[in-house]
Amino acid sequence: RDRNGKVLDGKGDLTSKTPEEGAGRVAPNRKWFGNTHVVQQSKLMKFREEMQKSSGDPYTVLLKRKQVPMGLLNDVTGREEQGTKLGLLANETFEDTFSRRRWRKRPKIASEGIGELAERARETSGRFERELEDAEVDPYAEFKDADREKVFDKGQSKRIWGELHKVLDSSDVILQVIDARDPMGTRCQWLERFVKRECPHKHIVLVLNKVDLVPVSVSAKWLRILSKQFPTVAFHSSITNSYGKGTLINLLRQFAKLHSERKSISCGLVGYPNVGKSSVINTLRGKKVVNVAPVPGETKVWQYITLFRHVFLVDCPGVVHESGANSDADSVLKGVVRVESLGDHAAAYIPAVLERVKEEHLTRTYGISKWKDVDDFLEQLAQKSGKLLRQAEPDVNAVARRVLLDFQRGKLPWFIPPAQTEEDADAGNGDEVSNESDADDASNIAVVPKKQTLKGLKTAPEETENGAESNLVSWEEALEGE
Repeated sequence: RDRNGKVLDGKGDLTSKTPEEGAGRVAPNRKWFGNTHVVQQSKLMKFREEMQKSSGDPYTVLLKRKQVPMGLLNDVTGREEQGTKLGLLANETFEDTFSRRRWRKRPKIASEGIGELAERARETSGRFERELEDAEVDPYAEFKDADREKVFDKGQSKRIWGELHKVLDSSDVILQVIDARDPMGTRCQWLERFVKRECPHKHIVLVLNKVDLVPVSVSAKWLRILSKQFPTVAFHSSITNSYGKGTLINLLRQFAKLHSERKSISCGLVGYPNVGKSSVINTLRGKKVVNVAPVPGETKVWQYITLFRHVFLVDCPGVVHESGANSDADSVLKGVVRVESLGDHAAAYIPAVLERVKEEHLTRTYGISKWKDVDDFLEQLAQKSGKLLRQAEPDVNAVARRVLLDFQRGKLPWFIPPAQTEEDADAGNGDEVSNESDADDASNIAVVPKKQTLKGLKTAPEETENGAESNLVSWEEALEGE
């Protein structure tokens, strides 16, 4: 057509499939129909191999995750290879179920007739009755179980779990606070697996709190072990004389720079009860902004605290997930249960305390040199401290509660030593901690965790089993000592 819209002769028929000479058609292109990009299979495999190497390093962060086709890069599981995530095709294929050749399996019936079924029922009932007669029945079992549900099921209610998921949903960085005396016992591995599976874009950092209660060598070994999985920071909560504060703050600033496209990031603190989550927040702020107490359950609801203009902290109540893995004694010694709620049963958990604490530390703390058994220890302590009932009978439960409180609050030194690795065996039993650089420098922890130093801690006596003493010194004294 010309400028006036008239059809010109001899210019070709634009409606036919076979264009005539001079039609001026444009070759079709798939890019007309979307913003798709074609990647060769070799380049995709190479990129997947690089992604696997980077994902195995806990100190490597993937930037601009939304611009990467993660569905093509993630390794598929066995169920996904068989058809779907639910694994519906793992038992029966699609052809055997829905095609014309489908066939039904014969159901497995243990009994062919009604008589044989009745005989099997009588045998099962008789075997159950014999096992019930042989078992020792405790007449107070029902009351004990009911009492245990009230006392030992702390941190497992639906309300607490609701608060935890609120913190997880609103946090970009998850700080899991663990106790340096028992890191593996106060670590919630279910939470780590949940975040990796459901929220792979969130970052996990382990905060090894209360490092002043264990020897420096033990803290260094735990840092070496835990740093292989997640970034780990040694920390001591104190407003006036803290340790690791600058390291953790600089690490959070690095995460804020990684998410520079956002106005602010939120850092949620999660962990077991009584591990010091609220104390970490007060230490980072340098003043009291949340309530703290040496008893579990002080924090009831989640709460936001402003650390910087672009960094916020979220406090969370203590949560216990692996409740079946913890015995009653473990729940008491880890600080999950309040000592006041044990009532007259506090003396039943003293044997576990005597197993974990060395005899020399008990002697130095309470002034009791020798004892025959647990009852003798409690009676001597009651007479020495003046805890007596009528007719000069020792108040065993009162002194047992005192011992448990001292154990939870760190007055009795104890710790669980880490398993010896091949590196430790080659290096020997005496590990020396480097004091060459500033202890509060965050570059060692955030970038190269193996060069992390623990300067500023007085070296406790080297021990391999149970507790030892360790205190903090000021940075000026540490620098003058060099």
